Order: sequence, then C-alpha cells, then structure tokens
Amino acid sequence: MMRAADIEARAAEWLARRDSGDWSEQQQHELEAWLDAATAHRIAWLRLESVWRRADRLGSLHNPERSAVPAASIFSGGYWRIAAGVALLAGAVWITATGLREQPAHYDTALGQSTSLALDDGTRVTLNTNTSLRARLAAQRRTVWLDRGEAYFEVTHDAHRPFVVEAGTRRVTVLGTRFSVRRDDDGQVRVTVAEGRVQVSPTAGAAAPTIITRNDSLLASGDAVLVNHNTEQQVASKLSWRQGRLVLDQMTLGQAAQEFNRYNRRQLIVTDPVAAQMRIGGSFNVDNIDGFARLLQQGLGLKTDSTGDTIKIHR
Repeated sequence: MMRAADIEARAAEWLARRDSGDWSEQQQHELEAWLDAATAHRIAWLRLESVWRRADRLGSLHNPERSAVPAASIFSGGYWRIAAGVALLAGAVWITATGLREQPAHYDTALGQSTSLALDDGTRVTLNTNTSLRARLAAQRRTVWLDRGEAYFEVTHDAHRPFVVEAGTRRVTVLGTRFSVRRDDDGQVRVTVAEGRVQVSPTAGAAAPTIITRNDSLLASGDAVLVNHNTEQQVASKLSWRQGRLVLDQMTLGQAAQEFNRYNRRQLIVTDPVAAQMRIGGSFNVDNIDGFARLLQQGLGLKTDSTGDTIKIHR
C-alpha cells in the first residue's frame, strides 16, 4: 500500500502534468483510472487541486516579493521540479490558508433547489431545499453545522478526524458512513442511516448518546428520542428527495401538505381537520403541487380552492 506522502507526490505529479500545457485525452483517461483506483488517491487530488486554485486568490493578499514560494521558481526547470513545486506550493498555501479557514465555508440552497458538493476531505454532501450549512475541516475534527434544512452525507473515512454534524440540540458523530440529517423549524431533528453507524447525542446535558446503524432512523424532539428500524425500501423513500421525488408512505394529508410546502412557494393549507387526518400514499415530483391537488379532487373527492400562492383543501 502506498504511503500517504507517496500518494500526495503522485497527485502533485498529475496536477503538474495537467497544467503544463501538454495534456492529452489518453492522459486524462490515465488520471481518471488512477483516481478510481483508491479513495486516498481522490482525496489527495481534491486537496491539492483545491489548494492550487486558492493560490491565485491568496496571491492577491500577499506581496509577490515576500511569497514563500515564488511562482518563477516553480515553473522553471524540468518536469519533476514542476511537480515538486506544485507539492511545495500546496503545502505553503495550505499553511497560509489555515488562518482564512478559521471561518467556516458556507453553503446554501434556495426554496425548491438542491445541490451536491465535495468537501476538501473527499466527503460528498447533497443539500435539500432551503438548506443552510457551514463546514470547517480542522486537523483534529471535521465539523459541519446544519443551520436549517436537510443534507445527505457520504463521509470519507478518517479514523483520526471524526466527522461531526451539529444540528440544533443534537450532535451526530461518525467516522465514515452515509446518512442524512434534517433540522425542522420546530426544533425536531431527524437522522436516517443508509450505511454504517452514527452516534447521536444532545449538545447539552448528560443524557446518554444513541447509536443507530444501517436502515435506522431517529427522531429527536426536546428530550425525547424515537428510533425506528426501516426496510431498505423505506429508507430509499426517505431519501428520494435526492432524485427530486417525494414519496408519501401512508402519511396523513396534513403531513403530506407540510412536505410539499418545503419545496414550493405555493403552499397547501388543509383547512378541514378531518381531511387533515386522512392517510394517503404515492410518489410525486417535489414541485408537482398542482398534480397532487388534482389527485385529491379525483381520488378522494376533496375540494381545492386556489388563490394566489395558496391552495386550500377541504371536504
């Protein structure tokens, strides 16, 4: 197995080749094969590439004569000197950038929008509608703050740096796994694990943490914690928003309306308390609020009144 230093050197070599101006389609295929060969390869590549891009931005903050690694020294000389220069500059910029990275990076989505992104450690994050997230990857710990909304994490394993999600009154700690965290406006926190194992604990107080594993879901509200074990299909339904789908699995109509309202400016309002308790199921595009309203009329005999940005539902 290659040492971390050797992998980093190889990643720097690939980066130097790509930016040397003599890059072929065959070399691109070879690079992609190397990245696919091991997760550690991709992490090293993403880190160096990210730092390399930041070099231009950092350059504007410092006097070139005082730079620790002058650009001329990097790009003069042979190929191996270029590769070494890439690695040296990456290290210098990484150290310089540490002060700038004291402030977490911010990521946001608008109502009805979703997006995927890669953190510097190779972790993939998918943000659901109307979500705000901050991330700071430090030497001892990787911390994400979910300020609102919902996010799905595919965490790169790092035994020396736990990955922690702070969501309101709950803290989710993992080493490497796939899971989602949702923080609702009413303070409830929902965690669903697709693979691996996570620990959910309160951010304050002495309550014992809760461990949940694959196909488990957790709902925390105040001091109460409820854990359910789901089928794989149920987990897929809970995570269907990543494909732009909303799966209603015997929800009440009131709950279904709340789910649709998370994605749309037009809002469903169930004015009839009896109708609000009706159980429904089905799969819909998250923005197909009109199709859902028509189904309520045709399938359940309910009435809908559309005015401006609201659709009122009643018997």
